[in-house]
Amino acid sequence: MVRLFVLAAAALLPVAVDSKTVTIHNDQPRLAVDGSYVDAHDGKIVYHNGTYFLYGESYGNQTMAEPYPWKTEPRLLVYTSPDLVHWTCRGEPLPMVGGTQWIPNVIFDNKTNRFIMWLGAGGWRSATSDDGIHFTPSKYGAFASRFGPSARTDGTGLFVDDDGTGYVIFASNPDFPGGCPPEVTDCHHQGHFVSIERLSDDLLTTSQQNVSGIFPDDYVESPSLFKRKGVYYATYGSCCCGCQEGGGQVVFTAPSIHGPWTRQAHADINCRDASAPVCGGYGKRAGQAAELVYPAQWWGVSTIPLASGGEQLIFNGRRWLSGPNHPEGCHDICGNKGDRASCRSSTYYLHSDMSVWYPLEFDDSTGAILPFKELPSYTLDIA
Repeated sequence: MVRLFVLAAAALLPVAVDSKTVTIHNDQPRLAVDGSYVDAHDGKIVYHNGTYFLYGESYGNQTMAEPYPWKTEPRLLVYTSPDLVHWTCRGEPLPMVGGTQWIPNVIFDNKTNRFIMWLGAGGWRSATSDDGIHFTPSKYGAFASRFGPSARTDGTGLFVDDDGTGYVIFASNPDFPGGCPPEVTDCHHQGHFVSIERLSDDLLTTSQQNVSGIFPDDYVESPSLFKRKGVYYATYGSCCCGCQEGGGQVVFTAPSIHGPWTRQAHADINCRDASAPVCGGYGKRAGQAAELVYPAQWWGVSTIPLASGGEQLIFNGRRWLSGPNHPEGCHDICGNKGDRASCRSSTYYLHSDMSVWYPLEFDDSTGAILPFKELPSYTLDIA
């Protein structure tokens, strides 16, 4: 119990603020209150009015017997919790639109007092909700970045600045007819370049206005964008299409959303090799998996309010193929290592994939995010 004091009627009156210490586990499956797996992957936690909302991809009873890409899964599910530990499934937030649904990113818009979700489903789509559980598709339908629908987008991070302006960071496969742009250090046609665009005023679509240029690395994905103590952070990881090895998490910082963006000294915080600009994944970075701290793919930052009045920023990471009955020889569901046939399992259920919720630590003298360390569990004092 923490007690705060406020001035009221010319007297100091004690106001009790309850706090609770909770333990977050990264070493065991997350289970709902009914004992089932928390089937919400590659998503985000949003806190609002005393409730935590967890949004993610749901696979139901989907096994890997059906080859990727799947035709009916994933869908989306939303869970709620009073304490980050006891989760209750609240159902599908959206009807099926535009095919399978991927990587939901949700923010709460203080201007309109509503939840806003972006997701992948036949292109970018957005939806709104008053209660955080039942969403209505927005008027825009499917829309694309400034590179057009043929460039595809993979992974979306939403961010609203202090002045109410919204931004989206994303990975895309733009066509460079004039050759590799000067800001890109390696352009060998594997695509997956990261950049930032400003959102429309209602935050429901992109203005397609470039903010950042293109970040220097290719073959990366799952970006996020946030701000802390006046410093802007952009992150992304090595490509990992359902890969058991996991991917890195690269950090850039800037004094403004417009840059200049600088790669921090220990660039990839999920990498033991401090000299690696990008670590892990497969393809051009095959063989680096041993350098990763966690075999996880990372999906954005969740902000958790603490009893002290501060906040804890948490990266949500998915550990692909980490559940029971993992098929021997299966390393990634997309066949990038040439072993897709070994992944055709009818006994591995994708809803059993485990996750890592990692609490970020910062060097306040430089603003750098400290490298990850093995953290089976930790405690938070939440309000």
